[in-house]
Amino acid sequence: MKKILAFCCCLLLTSCFEITERIKHHEDQSGEYTLMVDFSKSWFKTKSAIWLEEVDGVKIPNEKEITQKLEDFKTKASKIEGISNITTKTDFDNYVFIIKLNYANLKALNAVVNTINNQRDQIHFSGSGKKFERMASYPIPEKLLKDPKKKKDLEEASIIAIYTFDNDVLTTDNINSKISKNKKTVFLKQSMYSVLKKSALMNNTIQLTP
Repeated sequence: MKKILAFCCCLLLTSCFEITERIKHHEDQSGEYTLMVDFSKSWFKTKSAIWLEEVDGVKIPNEKEITQKLEDFKTKASKIEGISNITTKTDFDNYVFIIKLNYANLKALNAVVNTINNQRDQIHFSGSGKKFERMASYPIPEKLLKDPKKKKDLEEASIIAIYTFDNDVLTTDNINSKISKNKKTVFLKQSMYSVLKKSALMNNTIQLTP
């Protein structure tokens, strides 16, 4: 199956976007996962790119193809043990795309993220009752960095991680992350350009109260 986020790379040829990964992680290692890809800040350019179907020689997926990719993902993800309540949403007025699901454990979460990214045996998350760790790996082609015309869009595009826990957060090892006032949520935001140059910028080890 082609990468679910492949169309983001295509549309980045003409517009910036924002990817938000939101996780509500429970003490028993289960949780809820949400991935949102948001082109609303550049919806007109995105709509134009989809209407043209091709930009700079690259085929742009149309609305039907994007919807089908999400349906294909649901079918494949539903076969992963420990994954349930899978939903997808397409908003072609604002060009916002959302995947939501529940996971029973981090093994299942890793498997479903590999399905999204079209990766195999990649460990994205690990942890225990006192620790939650994110090892970032994003399927965005590095060749975009070599095009000076894309630098501004890449700098304006963002990757955001929002992780919420049952227990209080004690510390995080990513100096750019922020802890909420109630100590339950960790927030991290980086530019796409920076992350493409160094994916470890989205890595985080979060220590929790026992």
